[in-house]
Amino acid sequence: MKRILFTLMMLITGSLLYGQTYYWVGGTAPTTSITIGSNWNTSLNGSGSPRPSSTGASDILIFDGSNVGGATPTTGTVAVLANGSITCAQMKFVNNASATFVRASTGTSTLTIAGDVGEDFVIEAGSSLGLISNTGSLRFAMAPTNTGRVSGSMRMITGLQARFDNTTAGTPSSFRFTSGSSFTTNITSTSSSYAFGSNTQSSEKWVVFESGSHLYYEGGFSPIGNNSTYTAVSFEEGSTYHHRANNGGGSFLNRRSFGNISVENGAALTSDGPVYRINNLTVEAGSDFITHTSGQTAVMGNLLINGNFTAPAASTNELILCGRNPQSISGSGTLHPASLIVANNASVNFGSNMLVDNAANILGKANFNTNQLTGTATFNAEGINAAVTGTGNTVSGNYIITGNTAITLSMRGYLISGAGIAGNTSIISVSSTGDTVYISNALTSTANGVAITATSTGAVLETANANGFDAAAGSVISSGAHSFDANINYIINAATTKPFGISTGSAAINTITGFTDINADVTTNTNLSVSQHIGINGKFTLRPLDTLHILSGANITGSFSPAHYIVTGYNTTAGTQALIQYDGLNNALIPLGTPTNYLPATLDPAQAGDYNINVFEGITTNGSLTGTPFSTAQQQTVVNAVWNINRTSGTGPIDVLFGWTAALEGTAFASLPGTDIGVIQNTGSLWSAPLAPGDNVNNTAAATVAGTGSFAIGAVAQVAPFVFNDLPAKTYGDADFNGGATSLNTTQPIVYSSNNTAVASIVGGAIHITGAGTADITASQASDGFYPAASITKTLTVAKANLTIKADHKTKFETLPNPALTATYTGFVLGETPAVLLTPAVLTTTAVTSSAPGNYPITVSGATSNNYNIVFINDSLTVLPKQNQTITFAVLPARNYGAANFTLSATSTNATIPIIFTSSNPGVATVTGNVVHIVGAGTTDITASQAGNDGYFPAANVVRTLTVNKVPLTIRARDTSRMVNTPNPDFSITYTGFVLGETAANLTTPAVVTTNAQTSSSPGYYTLTPGGALSQNYNFTYVAGRLTVLPSGDTTQQYLYAFVNAAGNLNVRTYSPKPTLADVYLFDINGRLIRKKNLFIPRGFINTEIKLNNVANGVYAVAVRGNGVNLKKTISIIR
Repeated sequence: MKRILFTLMMLITGSLLYGQTYYWVGGTAPTTSITIGSNWNTSLNGSGSPRPSSTGASDILIFDGSNVGGATPTTGTVAVLANGSITCAQMKFVNNASATFVRASTGTSTLTIAGDVGEDFVIEAGSSLGLISNTGSLRFAMAPTNTGRVSGSMRMITGLQARFDNTTAGTPSSFRFTSGSSFTTNITSTSSSYAFGSNTQSSEKWVVFESGSHLYYEGGFSPIGNNSTYTAVSFEEGSTYHHRANNGGGSFLNRRSFGNISVENGAALTSDGPVYRINNLTVEAGSDFITHTSGQTAVMGNLLINGNFTAPAASTNELILCGRNPQSISGSGTLHPASLIVANNASVNFGSNMLVDNAANILGKANFNTNQLTGTATFNAEGINAAVTGTGNTVSGNYIITGNTAITLSMRGYLISGAGIAGNTSIISVSSTGDTVYISNALTSTANGVAITATSTGAVLETANANGFDAAAGSVISSGAHSFDANINYIINAATTKPFGISTGSAAINTITGFTDINADVTTNTNLSVSQHIGINGKFTLRPLDTLHILSGANITGSFSPAHYIVTGYNTTAGTQALIQYDGLNNALIPLGTPTNYLPATLDPAQAGDYNINVFEGITTNGSLTGTPFSTAQQQTVVNAVWNINRTSGTGPIDVLFGWTAALEGTAFASLPGTDIGVIQNTGSLWSAPLAPGDNVNNTAAATVAGTGSFAIGAVAQVAPFVFNDLPAKTYGDADFNGGATSLNTTQPIVYSSNNTAVASIVGGAIHITGAGTADITASQASDGFYPAASITKTLTVAKANLTIKADHKTKFETLPNPALTATYTGFVLGETPAVLLTPAVLTTTAVTSSAPGNYPITVSGATSNNYNIVFINDSLTVLPKQNQTITFAVLPARNYGAANFTLSATSTNATIPIIFTSSNPGVATVTGNVVHIVGAGTTDITASQAGNDGYFPAANVVRTLTVNKVPLTIRARDTSRMVNTPNPDFSITYTGFVLGETAANLTTPAVVTTNAQTSSSPGYYTLTPGGALSQNYNFTYVAGRLTVLPSGDTTQQYLYAFVNAAGNLNVRTYSPKPTLADVYLFDINGRLIRKKNLFIPRGFINTEIKLNNVANGVYAVAVRGNGVNLKKTISIIR
């Protein structure tokens, strides 16, 4: 017993602690207020107890979408009458509940949420609440410690006041809109009303829109705050504020931070102050985002501008792009800020042009692609600034640092770091007093006196503009002064001759960068220094006199190749040449070359040092650019290029490795073994012998040299003044070639001759092959007075070319003569044909006209030639039996008369003989080729036939019936009218449904119209009946018309006619020019009322019938009286 009593006490205590749960059971359209207890029940099915009081502060009120009708299960939107105030602990909307709250009378209903354990106000996902009252005001009063969560949707769309508030002592961040939720507001009351309260009604930032939630502003008072110093709403990153109407009352953007902002529906969002954080900003077509007149507009994400992003006239507001992740600018609208800052941590991809009025300051990365920055702004690409250190106070989750001691307003866009500051955080602004710093990312910890540092690491300018950074036509063409600081960086992605920006007023001599990446064929427009690296992924041309300076610690990177290297340009007339100045070089590949050839050099000194390096084509006697060029004979044994290497600091030997292209090799050099070639060094007037063997296959040569100077690639000295090496074996058809003889006698020509012109002749000094075999080739040279005359003979062997003659496969049908036998020749050279063979090929077969079906060999033989090794390949002749052929012709679908021509389709097992189509009834359809033309309705047989030939028997005909249906034709008698006692007019007819442009003239018999109306017929309506038409191609539908016989005289006057009809009843016919209501009266001769009947008289005629049972024959009066009607007529009733 004690245990039972204890349990009961616990239940009672629990109910006191947690209150009672009540479910809405008042249905979807209650006639009583939310205050009425019977609308609530402790049981969802209404079987429990009603709510005893509307002020139960511990009660939990639930709208459950699975049943809102209690004992009468109901679902749907509940239109709640909130005609009075209530109090409860909690209110929840669950299971896809949908409710709208209205107050049906003036005044204010206050719904007080007193709070309890757990969430105090909840709208679950799939559920919704709307405050839509247009008569009275609605207020949800939340206790200071209340919590709320909206995972579904909520809206306040009302012309009266509506709000949620939690007192000025309320808990921040206690009312949360979760991912997938939405809130829509349009409060247009005559007195101010803010959805989440004002600074005198609610606490700061007590409402939070989490990532994935949405706030839709559709007009009225701001849902964010009533003034610039108070903010009811906090937007987390990833939430979206949708601005769908022009600014109303209150404050919107001033000194606030947002997730995403989307300006939509042709609205204008006008900034009422600086904006310290926007993630993604979208402005739809027809919409406007207008910045404030001063301060900053900070965007951390992407800008999609299909409408207009503009600033007021004379505005100093700065668009700061400061995302910690890459940002993009895109859209077809207008992007026109007053000023622009790309923060140090930002990487911005321009997908559209931008017009800037005042200043554009780039501290981070700006990839302009092919787009441009225009306007009247000054432009500054900022270099590296010395770190500035100081202290400040941080509060976790805030976007401001207070107590600042060192950061100044001029550091907008700098990178800021320190304990509690997230990586890649930028300075957005500094307060006018200098004590507060506004930053781009939320602080991660709370502390005072934190050491903070502000730095900038150098802008990165990227372009794919063919004019690079030319001030007149490049990526930046604003009309203000341009400043390109030292230690910025460049990425060039398009061929250009103006890659580097030149500061206004600069002499355009030197560009100093951290790094430069060349990703296209680029020519310099200044000297270039790099402190980090230069990336070579294209051909980078240095003009004569230009210097590429690789500062100590920097290097050259990239994908070096014959298309990706550095050209050290030169001018032999002026004697000027570009150079690569490489400081602190220690084992580096230098990807240099000339305008047409890649000539890399690798230097590996024993000790790091500073070097100047270049290369030019056209080897000279002293190795200098302006020296005496080698003669043609001298060039035969060298690579026609010179590398100049000048060490300006450092000592010790240097390992060098040079590479070259075959195009620069002399004619004799090309065939020399690697042991006969190598690096040669100029002594000032002479070239040395090769310092070490080279690689004449891979075109590289290495050596260890004691110092610097001019280097080339040459061959070992030759022992005889006249050299004619053995001739390589050739094959008939090879191209002309040089004999390769060399001589120290450079004044007399070397002359070649052949003793067998049937094998080789001399054409233009080259050996020209004329046939297979051998010939003695003699190289001769006359004496120059110093070197004696020389003559050397070498044997040239020319092998026969290979020729294949293959018999072509043939087929024929039995009993037919053999086809002509042919062959295919593979291997002829020099454009030759079988006509050059000494004897032609002979083709034979064992098959004859009467041969039975089967395969018979075709043999090829007999061809001979002095210049070809001939291989014969036989094939066969296939004799085929005569075959049947079968037609496949599908059933034809029915067609309608008037249908367009259509194509017949049939197939056969033999596609070599055409299928012929014919029609049995040309009156229904004709066939031309395989195209059917419909002539008329009916049926016809379409026959598909196929003739035979020597190899095929005729195919069996296939017949398909084509049915052509008549088409419907509607014949309608036109309505007409005439006056009483006049002949009937000529009746007219309309036709609907003719095809092929046909008319009534195409009918076999045209239609006629008949009627029972005669000249003397009384006024009224008479049927016009069409009929009698005949046609082979049409099915007729007749539609009757109407003949109106009008009373004589003015048709604007009323008319009455009465008679006894065949049924013995009184027929009363009236005519009226306009509709009206009336009564029909029948009086006897003494004026006594016999019958009365109500009548609606339309415009025109109407008949009504009055029963005459028990009415004796005699004279009577008929009257029609009503609104504007007073007609009377005397009639005789005789039956």
